[in-house]
Amino acid sequence: MKKIFLATLFIIFSLFSKAVSKPNFIIIYLDDMGYSDVGLYKNEELKTPNIDKLSSEGQTWTNFYATSSVCTPSRAGLLTGRLPVRNGLYGDQIAVFFPGSNKGIPVKEVTIAEALQKDGYATGIFGKWHLGDKEEFLPTRHGFDEWFGIPYSNDMDWKVGEIDLQFLFKNPSKAQALYQEIVPAITEKIYNPMIEDWNVPLQRSKKARLNTYIDELVERPTNQNTITKRFTEETIDFIEKHGKKGKQFFAFLSHSMPHVPLFTSKEFIDKTRLGRYADVLSEIDWSVGRVLNKIKEMGIDDNTYIIFTSDNGPWLLYPGESGTAKPLRNGKGTTFEGGMRVMTIFSGPEIKSGVVEDLGSQTDFFKTIISLAKSKYTYNPEDSYDLSGTLKGKISSPRDYIPYYVGSELRAFRYNDYKIHFITAGAYGLEPIRQEHNTPILYNLKKDISEGRPIEDEKTLKEIANEAKEFLDGVTVQESILDIQFSVN
Repeated sequence: MKKIFLATLFIIFSLFSKAVSKPNFIIIYLDDMGYSDVGLYKNEELKTPNIDKLSSEGQTWTNFYATSSVCTPSRAGLLTGRLPVRNGLYGDQIAVFFPGSNKGIPVKEVTIAEALQKDGYATGIFGKWHLGDKEEFLPTRHGFDEWFGIPYSNDMDWKVGEIDLQFLFKNPSKAQALYQEIVPAITEKIYNPMIEDWNVPLQRSKKARLNTYIDELVERPTNQNTITKRFTEETIDFIEKHGKKGKQFFAFLSHSMPHVPLFTSKEFIDKTRLGRYADVLSEIDWSVGRVLNKIKEMGIDDNTYIIFTSDNGPWLLYPGESGTAKPLRNGKGTTFEGGMRVMTIFSGPEIKSGVVEDLGSQTDFFKTIISLAKSKYTYNPEDSYDLSGTLKGKISSPRDYIPYYVGSELRAFRYNDYKIHFITAGAYGLEPIRQEHNTPILYNLKKDISEGRPIEDEKTLKEIANEAKEFLDGVTVQESILDIQFSVN
């Protein structure tokens, strides 16, 4: 009788523990992926069965946006739930953090990882960081228990003759002319990538006791042929380690691909017969499969949320080595749809499968994750909306606007289905040339996703302009941290 009683208690306890167990979170973050590289609009010749599975069983958002069209401010927005202009993590002169910068993400900024860490979660990031490479700015100082990855983009730390990035920043008056001289050499390195051409460090960092840290240089230059595989396997080890303990976790798999220069492990070279970019996506699909299979194998798939997205659109400067945003216009570095609209997939418990056309932003990850975690953490980032009700099919998205910034300049604004452009410009020397519009250009994105047919509707234009003004009135722009990253003070 005693054994039956104890067995009954064990079953009840197990069921109760499962019922109150907090969910796990995994963000799979790509670098420079095009809107139509995977998912609903992808090339059917490219086989991505694991991403397709994630999409078909999960919820795909077709009107989801990165915070910026370049790396650093986009990542800052995702992790903090705040627009980069509010915390200085943007640049008007220097768009992203570069190697050896003296600045990084401010200590006062609260990241998703910090919020979850306070709620008892294990937190790990595996891959690219790009929010400062000095010790005090590394991920382990900003909410992550561990990090294995590269501190900035995989195309940095090059050298042509005696010229490198440090030399250019130390000689700003000569930088533009010198850089133009070496552009052909850098382009050659992009199209014919060699490991030794990119002296990017691979690092490991762990949080230790009493607010101390163990930082290690794993290798330099990073063997980028194996980088996707190693980021993935480190993520798998993290999931397995904490899943076996029954400890809730937040894993941020932050791939450095498909940012140029493109590299794959030997198993994926020429695998697709569609070019190197497709081979890179094929290996990323393998990575997604490893994650999906691991959480299923461990029996935690019904208690794990997965988010799949990109930091911005494709870098069109390198044809053949970049993705595509079609049917969207343009790409990385711009405030056209192709620069900031990113195909985003959610999967997890109670998420209603299908396609959502409501508006969402990566700043919304913060409140959404905190809500799904049923966290008691009270921090309230002003640019984040809780999308959990929409994910579960209960309500429409609470977000009805999207601001499009380049640096501190609001170039465009979307309100519901309509978008106005105050300024249009290409990026990286590509068309169109910069033009400031005294009368903003108006598009109906529901009817014209490619932004090819401007409309004349004075009433609607005035309404969107008023919404944009109201938004701007509520934003205090902080001094750029990126523009002063090499200041000695």
